[in-house]
Amino acid sequence: MPPHREDLGFLRKLEQESQLWLKEGMIIPEQRERILARYRLLKKADEKAGPGKLITTISILGSILVGVGVILFIASNWSGIPNWGRLSIVFSSLLISYGLGFYLRYEAKNYPKVGASLILLGSLIFGAGMFLIAQIYHITVHYPNGPLLWGLFVLPLAYLLRFRSLLSLALLVLLIWLGMEAHLQTSYHSYLESVTMVPLFCVAGIALWGIGLMHRDWRSLRDISSPYIFIGSLITFFAGFVLTFDLYVLGFESDLPLIFYGGIFVLFLAGMILRCAPEGKEKGWIPETLGLVILMVIVIYLFSSPNISPMRARAGLRLFLNALFGLEIFGLIILGFIRRYSIYVNIGLLFFALDVVARYFDLFWELLPRSLFFVAGGLLLLFGGILLERKRRRILASFNIKEADE
Repeated sequence: MPPHREDLGFLRKLEQESQLWLKEGMIIPEQRERILARYRLLKKADEKAGPGKLITTISILGSILVGVGVILFIASNWSGIPNWGRLSIVFSSLLISYGLGFYLRYEAKNYPKVGASLILLGSLIFGAGMFLIAQIYHITVHYPNGPLLWGLFVLPLAYLLRFRSLLSLALLVLLIWLGMEAHLQTSYHSYLESVTMVPLFCVAGIALWGIGLMHRDWRSLRDISSPYIFIGSLITFFAGFVLTFDLYVLGFESDLPLIFYGGIFVLFLAGMILRCAPEGKEKGWIPETLGLVILMVIVIYLFSSPNISPMRARAGLRLFLNALFGLEIFGLIILGFIRRYSIYVNIGLLFFALDVVARYFDLFWELLPRSLFFVAGGLLLLFGGILLERKRRRILASFNIKEADE
């Protein structure tokens, strides 16, 4: 992927590279000056008006706040608004958001980032409107169908417009549907009575991650690969982190139908097969793909097989899951370095720090006097911070990225 213009070392690197291009006869001096002038102007625009990502972030936050405000307005005046008034508010807000967003981005083209955020707002209002209409007419349905329909509506729109914000919304809503639907299929009455959802979401995270890698290798889908990879890898590691704790007394075994695991595995397998099709893949794609396949098989086997009972071997299973999580962390950091993919490095370092702190409290809280515990803990965190900052700076330096000192 090309470097982002927000990277502080990009312009300096471009000046050095373009000088080499000039010596090798690849470009002429006039072309070099035009290239450099373009990125100098972009840098000045970022300095005066803020980076493009900042504008996008502010616009998205504004859209979310407006959406929340519309919902709160309707909720606070619910009893005093007739049905036709409620429907008018929902549909007018929806049409205004989509219409104005499409106009600003595709017709006038003068405020494309704001237009994209208004389209996101329309998708938020669409989801809220479904639930409000169901409440207005007291429609009794299978309630997980709401997030499912919402996600299935936003997903094709995200692909059509190539909006990562819309794709992120669709994926998050579909994950909510997965949790609601799976919970209804179990005998538990509360989400807190069991941790059965943890391995299920771990499998879902691996599947999203794999589908994102498939998108990344297809040029036509590369622009929308990052939500899959980021959300998938984050869910995978968060679920893996939860599995390292001694939670098995609550029981991972449930009457959850295997169709959940089977359906997710089919989607994951299709993504991995499609990933092997295009040529010109990035370095390290084979161990990355193989690692995800192995991890998927292990998790499904451990937590869906009727022959495996975590209650029978709690200590051994916990040791295995901790060792597996440690291998995942170091593998992700190494892979991020090989592929020059900073998001892998950041996620790996984040969960490495969390795992160190968690294991410290797990293993040593009862073994040390309280004062010595806190002193040792503070020194450990300081030393860990030094090591992590040193490693992070080295890795980011290899990506030609510099960070401002706090």
